[in-house]
Amino acid sequence: MKYLRLLAILLPLSIPSMAEELQQVSPGDWQISVALGYGTLENPRAKTEDITTYVLPSWYYYGDRFYVENFTLGYSLYENDWLSVDLQGQLNDDGIFFEYDGVGKLLLADILGFTPIRVPVARPGQVIEPPPAVERKISYMAGLSATWYTPAFDLTTGVFHDVTGVHNGYEWQLSFRKALGWSWGALGLEAGGIYKNADLVDYYYNVRPEEFGRPIRLKPLEAATNWYVKAVLNVPITDSLTFVTTLKHTQLGKSIRDSVLIDADDYFAGFVGVSYSF
Repeated sequence: MKYLRLLAILLPLSIPSMAEELQQVSPGDWQISVALGYGTLENPRAKTEDITTYVLPSWYYYGDRFYVENFTLGYSLYENDWLSVDLQGQLNDDGIFFEYDGVGKLLLADILGFTPIRVPVARPGQVIEPPPAVERKISYMAGLSATWYTPAFDLTTGVFHDVTGVHNGYEWQLSFRKALGWSWGALGLEAGGIYKNADLVDYYYNVRPEEFGRPIRLKPLEAATNWYVKAVLNVPITDSLTFVTTLKHTQLGKSIRDSVLIDADDYFAGFVGVSYSF
């Protein structure tokens, strides 16, 4: 399960494509790839280990209107040479930080550095159970996405709401993309921001009274905007083999950085290796 959660972060970076393929696809196009190399995902949560992988599969399929890009599902509502509008579903990445490292292994008391004098004193023969583990579920988001195509860059925006009933929050995403191609390979660049509303932020990054092991009143967290930059470099070796390097850096929003569950202002995800396409 750890590996599957890492895929949700790394897979959007990993599909090998030439520059012209980054701009457009044709109905019926599909590809399955397996990359061998080194991938890592930093976890901004306090006292959690980063996760690494050496094998990274990826896949896509584009029909007349329906398409699949790894864990992203989409349906094209409208498309012309300069604009496309899609119904789209995608995993929410916040939940991955709480799932992949093993639910039940991290106690909030350890995060906060509680000392023994702050917990109840046990009477002889009494056993005091530790505070519950910090548990959050992964959610799946769905909504409308639109992309405006220009000669200089592609502008994509979308609003996605939790359709799994985990937190009932929403995200607003905005990104700029640029594809550069040469005779020897292709480079994809992307920069953008993701606004996460208060319901989403509070669910994932606020603590629960029961997680303290003692009564406490907590203030709800406010909305936050994460900013990121991403790069994907593909260098074909043969018709089936491609050298791929990917990197994504995310700057966390203020209310997320202020959470007691978080001890980092940002995090990296990346992979370098050789991909074989079927």
